[in-house]
Amino acid sequence: MTGRADDRGLGPRADAVFGRFLAGQQHDLHPADREEAAAFWQWLGGFDRPQEVVEEPHAWWRWAAAAIVLLALLGSVLWISRPPAERNFAQHYATGHAERRIVRLADGSTITIAPDSRVAVDYAPAERRIRLSAGEALFEVAHNAARPFVVETPHGEVKAVGTAFDVEIAEREAEVTVVEGVIRIALRADPDGAGPAEPIEKLARKGERVAFGMSTRDGGSTGFIRQVRDLDAEGATAWTRGKLVFHGEPLRDVIAKINLYARGRVILTDPAAGSIPVYGVVDQGDTAAIRELIANPRAVAVEDEER
Repeated sequence: MTGRADDRGLGPRADAVFGRFLAGQQHDLHPADREEAAAFWQWLGGFDRPQEVVEEPHAWWRWAAAAIVLLALLGSVLWISRPPAERNFAQHYATGHAERRIVRLADGSTITIAPDSRVAVDYAPAERRIRLSAGEALFEVAHNAARPFVVETPHGEVKAVGTAFDVEIAEREAEVTVVEGVIRIALRADPDGAGPAEPIEKLARKGERVAFGMSTRDGGSTGFIRQVRDLDAEGATAWTRGKLVFHGEPLRDVIAKINLYARGRVILTDPAAGSIPVYGVVDQGDTAAIRELIANPRAVAVEDEER
C-alpha cells in the first residue's frame, strides 16, 4: 500500500514543496513535485477523522497534522476562491469503448463508469468533488453531512451527502436519475454572462429523472432544469448489470446506446425509421437483439466485430 510521505519521493524537500502547495503556489513547483504533493493530499483527504490517528508513531504523521491545521487556516482561499475549471483533480479515470469500470473511493463511495466516459476526483476536507466531463456514471455516495458530494458536469452540478444517482452527459444537457435519497441540482450564476443571472436550483427525489443545462436563443443563454420522467431504480441502473432498458426512445438513439456497449455495430438502413419509439430490454453486446424490438427488422443492419 502506498501513501507514506517518503513513498511519494519528496524526501527532505517535503516541507518546502508542501509549504508552496498549501499556500496556493502550485504553479511555482516542478510538475513532478506538484503531482506528488497533489496525490499525497488526495490520499490524506480520505481520512474523515484525522484526530483518531494523531498518536501514530511515525514522524510523517506529525507533519501531516501540521498540514491539516494549516489547511484549516487557508481553506477559504484554497478551496472556495478557486474556480472549478482551475481545480487540480488528483485522480482521473477513463473507460474505452464497450468498457465498464467500478472505482471505490477512500470514503467508501463507489463510482460505476459507463463506456467512453471521463471522471476526475478531487477530495477536500470540506467537500468531495467529482468531475464527469463525458459519458455516464452511477454514484453510490457514503453518507457524510459535513462533507457534501458534488458531481460537476459541463451543464451544471449535482450535490448530495449520502444517496445514489446516475448522471449522463449529452451535447446540450445532462440528465440525472435519483436511485436513492435526495439530490440538489444547481446551475451556477456566471457574472460574465455565460450562465444564468441568478442561481437555478431544484431538489429531486428517488425515482425522478431530471434534465438540466443551458439553452441559447436570440443571442442569449437561459438555464433550465426540467422533469423528464419518473423511472424505477432497477431500470435506471440496469446498464451496470449488463442490461439496456428502453422506454420509448427513438430508434436512432437506441442504436447509439447499443453500439456504445458492443464490439459489433448496428447501422440504421432506413432513415425514416429513426424516430420510431423503442421499448424493451436487451443484453449489452447483443447487437442482433434490436431486431426483436422493432416492427421492421430490415430497418437496421448488424455488423460483427470481425468486419
